[in-house]
Amino acid sequence: MWLLIIWLIVIFGFGFLRMYLKKRFGIDEEERAGVPVKRFERWNGWVMLAAIIVLYIVFIDSLAVFFFWLLSVFLLVCAAQIYLEWKYLKGSRKYQASIVYFTITALVMIIFIAIIRCQTELF
Repeated sequence: MWLLIIWLIVIFGFGFLRMYLKKRFGIDEEERAGVPVKRFERWNGWVMLAAIIVLYIVFIDSLAVFFFWLLSVFLLVCAAQIYLEWKYLKGSRKYQASIVYFTITALVMIIFIAIIRCQTELF
């Protein structure tokens, strides 16, 4: 029960972190100014959704391997998103917000995978 509550807090924390970063880096003002900052987020979301579905089908037997490959795909796709934002959104600070969000999310995913690996080894 407590683990579920902790993960819900983490998930809501990510939502609040994203809202804070958007406000801190002025992303909303850039959107209103006509900079297409959401285009790369949509691309990233669709690629991650497709990766989750394919990885789940391929690695349905092993949860640890599934999360390892999910982390690998996440790292590659987010790195590509940050690079594309840096390259094509000149004058935008969106890539800076993406770097901070990506770093924190990657650390939490690594901790999550370590917890899952420890739990699966215990059983």
